[in-house]
Amino acid sequence: MTRNIVFLLPLALVAATEAKLEFTGTGFATPSLNQPANPGKTVVDYAYEAPANIAPVGTKDPTKQVGLILCFPEHDRPTGDEIYPVRESLRRQGLSDQYVLIGIHPQAQKFGDADHEPIRQVIAWAKKTYPINPRRIYMYGKGEGAKISGEFGTQNAGLITGAVTYSWGWWKIPSDFNQTGHMQPSQGWAPSYYMVLGMRDLLTHIQTVRDTYSRMNAKGYDIIYREFDDLGARTYHPPSNDEGLGWILKMRNKNVNPTPEEEALLKDETIVDGYFKNLALVGGMSAGAHTWMLLTKSSEPKIRTAAANTYAQAVFDDGVIVGLGTALKDPDEQVRAAAIKALAVNANWRSPVAQKILIDFVKTAENPIERKSAIDALAYAVRFQVKGVRQDPQIFATFVDLLQDKDEEARTMAANVLAPVRDKDFRGDSGRKENKEPDGGWSAWISEITKKQAGYNQDYEQCRQGPLEGALKVFCEGEGIPQIRSLNIKAGQVKVLMAPRRPPNSFAKTKEAAEMGFAPAQAMLGMMYANGTGTLQDYKEAAVWWQKAADQGHVLAAQNLARVPGRRPAQPPPAPAVK
Repeated sequence: MTRNIVFLLPLALVAATEAKLEFTGTGFATPSLNQPANPGKTVVDYAYEAPANIAPVGTKDPTKQVGLILCFPEHDRPTGDEIYPVRESLRRQGLSDQYVLIGIHPQAQKFGDADHEPIRQVIAWAKKTYPINPRRIYMYGKGEGAKISGEFGTQNAGLITGAVTYSWGWWKIPSDFNQTGHMQPSQGWAPSYYMVLGMRDLLTHIQTVRDTYSRMNAKGYDIIYREFDDLGARTYHPPSNDEGLGWILKMRNKNVNPTPEEEALLKDETIVDGYFKNLALVGGMSAGAHTWMLLTKSSEPKIRTAAANTYAQAVFDDGVIVGLGTALKDPDEQVRAAAIKALAVNANWRSPVAQKILIDFVKTAENPIERKSAIDALAYAVRFQVKGVRQDPQIFATFVDLLQDKDEEARTMAANVLAPVRDKDFRGDSGRKENKEPDGGWSAWISEITKKQAGYNQDYEQCRQGPLEGALKVFCEGEGIPQIRSLNIKAGQVKVLMAPRRPPNSFAKTKEAAEMGFAPAQAMLGMMYANGTGTLQDYKEAAVWWQKAADQGHVLAAQNLARVPGRRPAQPPPAPAVK
């Protein structure tokens, strides 16, 4: 599908149109967000591309509406710098006719708070210019563009569905409390983030991205985080472009209700390319519930197979992914095969339910072919993790167990998946035997990556290892609790209930234990201040408590302390070894 390159100014032919969004009272821009018109005033410099033959604005047919991807460049780079990697990824995925791309320039040299209102106005203008579906608005940014994608996205969950970020991090995260000390009204479902770090990037970028991930992870955001040895300081990188955009573009903003037209599409059970295309297009909870019922209730294998395939074309809630576990017991072979493929995709998207279903199936499956398909699905899910950040240690633990499996092919699959871990430098002509396990053994390695992924929460393991007394008892009383989701399907509707992540007194108990001199509590309190968990976000206070914990040898606190805004480590850690 070709894309329109519309020239508003007499510019030379370029990949994207450079222009200025002005409030003139006429033409393509109109006042929005309750701001009066200011004729002749430039709101923002921008660049854009739109599909050819796009439907007119006001189109209510969801199949003719399009999504919006806002692309943000690094400082001192051209406005449309990050459009081309997005454009090329859309082409590879056959999605070019489904999205409008807008590159936005910062108000100053770097993006900051002053850009938030112009971004909102650009979104409002796009909605009045193109048939934008408000449940399909995304961000993509590099460097300072990553920062604005993180800060604007988390603070505008009602507008942004998800974001892909490269090469930099951010510091402002919405607090749970407002300036009066009261709990903030719920901002609803937070955007999801696909964060990318290239190991050929600048050292300060490497440190900053890792620090941001640690804070976002501790806050509980939905994140896929990748590190790539071959990636430097640019974002044109097809493996991560396609995976990241392929993930977030299958999401729908849960804070925006489907339109009546979208609800009507849920009744369309036409199979296109082997799946229910309109159910995937609508996406979200309602579409997930319908897909679940078709998968588990239909008497027709063709319908059940198409339903299983649909799970790979949309991001559904974990509550309905349980249906894929049921499908593994389906009497029809094609349904089971489709379920395994869909589980592979969702396990790669870090669905804990999909991962657990596959892990359990590997342990219990009686059909050897399907068991190996499940092992292959797990291998697919960690293909980028094995040389990068091991976000899902439970999958790697399964592969370690498979090294002792009675099936030779299963052992071979596991050994090959784990090869970069046990002996990344081995070659057949090395003149030595290949290492069968990493230094220290597999158990130590699994323990190490599990603790690393747990981050600050690893300190809560002490709460389950012995008698609770003194500061430890107080600290454990403030422990975070996992999200609890329950599924209630009735008349095609799905309702997800979520328990609070932490008890109401979590901050108070953590602070009490920290004031008693307990290092894990001091470290966690620093993170709570940094993230605004149970309190206002306050990096000055975060630094105070991280310093206290670091003085007692808390490694994570020392790492985060070094990246507090305005600070730099006295002696930066050495650059990563060349692999």
